[in-house]
Amino acid sequence: MNYKLKALIAAGLLSSNLAQASLVAAGTGLVYDNVANVTWSSDANLFGTMLAADPALVSKIRAAVPTITVTPNTVAPTGVYTLNAADFGTGTMTWYGAMAWAKYLNGINYLGHNTWLLPTTYNQTCAGYGAGLPVVYGVGSGCTNSMLGELFYTGLGGVAFSSIVTIHNAAYSLFTNIQNTTYFSSTGDAANPDNAWSLTSTFGGQFVTLKGNQFNSWVAFSSTGASAVPEPGSVALLFSGLALMGARRRKVRIS
Repeated sequence: MNYKLKALIAAGLLSSNLAQASLVAAGTGLVYDNVANVTWSSDANLFGTMLAADPALVSKIRAAVPTITVTPNTVAPTGVYTLNAADFGTGTMTWYGAMAWAKYLNGINYLGHNTWLLPTTYNQTCAGYGAGLPVVYGVGSGCTNSMLGELFYTGLGGVAFSSIVTIHNAAYSLFTNIQNTTYFSSTGDAANPDNAWSLTSTFGGQFVTLKGNQFNSWVAFSSTGASAVPEPGSVALLFSGLALMGARRRKVRIS
């Protein structure tokens, strides 16, 4: 097989692999999802990591973001929730604490970005919501119509009713500190604003839980992540060109 043909085959394989990839490393501390156009923190327990490195973190968050406005109003009489120390654990937070932490990350321009947020839940129209188990356990199993659902099922290859820590694909290694627990989304429950949607990585269920409960949070930012990694086609063309140039040089040397 000549060098030119080998180069073309290699470029084709590279293009195919990149096109099929969902999660790719996008620089220090970041993983980009080229399906959902979302960039995730590579540390799935970033708050816990930051707190361990800086015991004063909670005080800094509360000083920078002392209140959270809740819409619709569930905090009488003003609709403004005042953060307190009880909103933060050693790695977990209430929904209010998690929302404040995301705002804090934006304020310090964490990793050079100021659009951090808790992942959103787009809607609850997927047929899997409420399927398989009683609603409190099985809601949203198998559904990808949320940022967390897309990450669990498509990006990480999770399987409904199985822990992501146990069953996952190779992209799992792009992340650290993935917890076998529940992760908050930023989306409130329209039927009961005291609740917010969440996903449990224990079995991939998506359900509502009280905002006052303490769970983990996995932050991300959307839309701006595409520039963090090259387009698959561009990379393939680049490698193809470099490989062909190498093949031509070898041909010249042989002749």
